[in-house]
Amino acid sequence: MNQYIEKDKNIPLPDYDLMWTAIEKEAYQRQINLQPSQNIPRHRMKVVPISIVFSCILLVAIPVYASMTINWDKIGGRSVTNALKNGIGQQYDLQASSSGVTMNLNGVVTDGEKMKMLISLDTKTDLSQYIGIATEKNTMTSESGSEAKVYGNLEYDPESKKLLGVYETPDTLKDDKKDYKFEAQNLIFLRKRDIPLESKPQGGDTIVTGSTQYPTLHIESVRQASNQTIIRYRVAASPSDLGRGTPQLVVNAGGQVKEAVPTIMPSEGSDLFIEQVFDMTEPDWKDASLHFSYIEEAKRISGSWKFDFKADGKKASEAMFTKKLYTSPEVQKKTGITFDQLVITPLVIQILINEEESLKKGIVHYKTAQLVIGDKTIAGDRVLKGDQPGSYQHLFEFESSEWYKDWSDVPMKLKLKDAVIEKRDTSKNWITLNKPKKEKQFAKLNVDGFDIQFTYYIEGGNLMVESHSESPGFKGVNQTTVRINGKEIVPEITPKGMVSTGVNIDSYKGIPFDEKIELNPGIYKYSDPSRNEEVKL
Repeated sequence: MNQYIEKDKNIPLPDYDLMWTAIEKEAYQRQINLQPSQNIPRHRMKVVPISIVFSCILLVAIPVYASMTINWDKIGGRSVTNALKNGIGQQYDLQASSSGVTMNLNGVVTDGEKMKMLISLDTKTDLSQYIGIATEKNTMTSESGSEAKVYGNLEYDPESKKLLGVYETPDTLKDDKKDYKFEAQNLIFLRKRDIPLESKPQGGDTIVTGSTQYPTLHIESVRQASNQTIIRYRVAASPSDLGRGTPQLVVNAGGQVKEAVPTIMPSEGSDLFIEQVFDMTEPDWKDASLHFSYIEEAKRISGSWKFDFKADGKKASEAMFTKKLYTSPEVQKKTGITFDQLVITPLVIQILINEEESLKKGIVHYKTAQLVIGDKTIAGDRVLKGDQPGSYQHLFEFESSEWYKDWSDVPMKLKLKDAVIEKRDTSKNWITLNKPKKEKQFAKLNVDGFDIQFTYYIEGGNLMVESHSESPGFKGVNQTTVRINGKEIVPEITPKGMVSTGVNIDSYKGIPFDEKIELNPGIYKYSDPSRNEEVKL
């Protein structure tokens, strides 16, 4: 996560790459919901990652033992417990204690791609004052001696009074039997640090925070657009930090705390270049008070927890189900997708797809994917599988809420909704600009039924182009294009935040202002409900 303040240089730091994702997600969700047991979170209060792996089978017959009465569903363990209840994978009651903390290995399931393990911890420490807990270093060693990293999160469960976690690693077991050793070292307790800022920052200001971890903030700019306030700033940080402490500005306005997702953008050096977009008007911003917050290490328990166990992937491999899918020409044309294969594993349901991507025709992105199985509807995600950009497999992935011993006749339907089209067509949609000058000029273009307004001017010797639209359903311009003497030119590559401000700003360097300059909206996005589709699998 971050390089915490006042650390002993001789103490090894946690493997933050394993810790960060879960902690960062959880903490944010906790702040929003203020509930101790929310799942799939984001930034603010949950005990988190014990990055681990697994593989398992105890050589002792274990009945439906107590740990399986724990509600693992709320931390993302539904598919694991479903598999275990159906005899896929192994249940365990293994314990390891160190420094007054007991770690339990409760169960494991593999599916040919992932290994997932159920872990629980008992500790006498009062957890209410911490937003996250994680182990410092976690390794899984196979019988061949190879080591692997593992990923996951921990959450405090008030009913069982335990820390619960689901951890995963690539499945090296497959349909084999192997011995494994898992070791976790040191528990780290995390807390939020909040620093009130004495004055309202303006562009060019440098603020001293008094924090060793993030000593200064340098404000690059503060601007308002479409009832939003966009602030960009640089945070001094160590080269190894990489934003793992989630530094961000928090606004208190009218007695309410307003947060905005911090986007860390590309930057030279170790400083963190951050953009936040607050849904606040300029008057509201001026009346608000600002705080700088981040996550730091508050406590650690030194210890080591080790498990030696055997794993058997035979039943999991036998439970796999695959089915070739057919795509009609009408569905392929409407969605831009060819459905390839249905894959059902003990952990997930996957719909493998191929895409025909053409910006000129428009690429369809579905924000909502749902799988209807019988009378149940499951929400899923669009994901990529693979580790090489040229060989990524696109797919929709779902966590099954029920397990069928025979999937061949189970009725299934895929619902794709909230379609957004991403498009770029430079064969048309050009408008000629008047000779640019320092004063702002305006132009307007109708594209695919949407009115797009452009504001253009010269700033610092560059041609600046601002794009926005008030047409319902238009999702914004991503990058304009200009044409000079028949040659297309794209703008300078500049960092842009992940949160839309409604106004896109492009900068063109070295433009000959005496030549004829034409402007095209370039890459833009818009909603298209007519592309929503239901596909019977």
